[in-house]
Amino acid sequence: MWKQLLLGSVGTGVTRFVNRRSIATAHRLASFASSPEAVRSIQLWKLRRTLRHAARHSAFYRERFRRHGIDVEAVTEAGQLGDLFTTAEDLAEQPAQALLCREPQVIYETTGTTSRRKTFYYSHREVDEATSLMAVGLYHIGVRPHDRVLSSQDYHYWNAGSWFAQALTKIGALAACPGGIAPAEVYRRLPDHRYNVLIGDVSWLLRLTEIAEKHGAFPMKLVLGASERLPERSREYIEKIWGTRMYMCYGATEGAGGMECRFTNGYHLNEFSYAFEIVDPDPAGYGELVFTTLDRTTMPLIRYRIGDVARLVPETCPCGIVTQRLSKLRGRTDEIVTLGSEGVNPAIFETLMDEIPEVSGNWQVAIRHEQHKDVCELRLELDHGDIDTASRRFEDALRTRFDTLWKHHQLGLFELRFKEVPRGSMRVERKLRRLVDEREP
Repeated sequence: MWKQLLLGSVGTGVTRFVNRRSIATAHRLASFASSPEAVRSIQLWKLRRTLRHAARHSAFYRERFRRHGIDVEAVTEAGQLGDLFTTAEDLAEQPAQALLCREPQVIYETTGTTSRRKTFYYSHREVDEATSLMAVGLYHIGVRPHDRVLSSQDYHYWNAGSWFAQALTKIGALAACPGGIAPAEVYRRLPDHRYNVLIGDVSWLLRLTEIAEKHGAFPMKLVLGASERLPERSREYIEKIWGTRMYMCYGATEGAGGMECRFTNGYHLNEFSYAFEIVDPDPAGYGELVFTTLDRTTMPLIRYRIGDVARLVPETCPCGIVTQRLSKLRGRTDEIVTLGSEGVNPAIFETLMDEIPEVSGNWQVAIRHEQHKDVCELRLELDHGDIDTASRRFEDALRTRFDTLWKHHQLGLFELRFKEVPRGSMRVERKLRRLVDEREP
């Protein structure tokens, strides 16, 4: 037991050292667990603690444990939980009080383009610990107190903008965190304040890079992307224009943080605070990512199905960090795709098509990549009228109904195109796939 207690204190120790502004010491402490076995020991001890806490304080999990016949005191590994999972539908449908284990102090929401809003609750301590570990990840890729960082991560109701701001504060770097403003506005300010680190969603960074390619780039130490998949050719393009390395981070409002290192061969996962599994893997190991929170007492999540398809990379990375890595994402288990840093599913387009009388029942939306930018192409079969009228109606409805997605279009994060197709040409199968992602992995 003494060993688990010692190892289990690593995350807390990291937080304390970060708060004392000894980020280098915190970085060394994060590598204290010298083997994958030591990390597994931490996770097992924390998993049992989390299960007991949820059984005692959460009506939702207490009922789930009863329904699945699970005695939490007898569980020694996550696999013994069988087919017990937490889903996005659970979070959207269950009353908050059923999931909460204590009174919350911080609220975040996923406010994508669907009507199914999910709400997540944290304590101030939990946010503090999460942003401390983010700071350690930023330090690992090279961010230092003397750097000048520009983060364009938006705020809204999600956590990315505020968490990056707090992490940069803990490092002690000069930081500007204006949210999701136009890349052209940021470009004009780059030389004024001599920013040398850029943080933003992939589509935003690509748009900024296009501007820099046309008007001239400024010296950069590194670029950090988030929120979207990054094709390797886009990484190469960004690195070529800015003359530096680009890294990616992985995370969601639900949690499950990870960061690339200098070898850019997968995301180093925060296994001090989360236990990760892959559900129903294929022969190559790819399946749906599932995680369990290990340190959150306000709203713990047990085997949460986040929907991303990837595999775990158990081999130790040459950088020395022993935690498992998450491979590049292969996609999602549903039809949701990322467009302009926002998750989009067919429901948004079904809503908009109802307002365009010219369009028949057959239509399809294709997302593809051209010249480092996402293109959203609406392929429409028309009952009457012309494509220009239909496109104007669609843009008016998008501007009115989904202002965030429209804002991203206005910022140039993706292009919107319309194409009239012959009647019957798209329905080659019994069921027409409404939303297709034609981007290369």
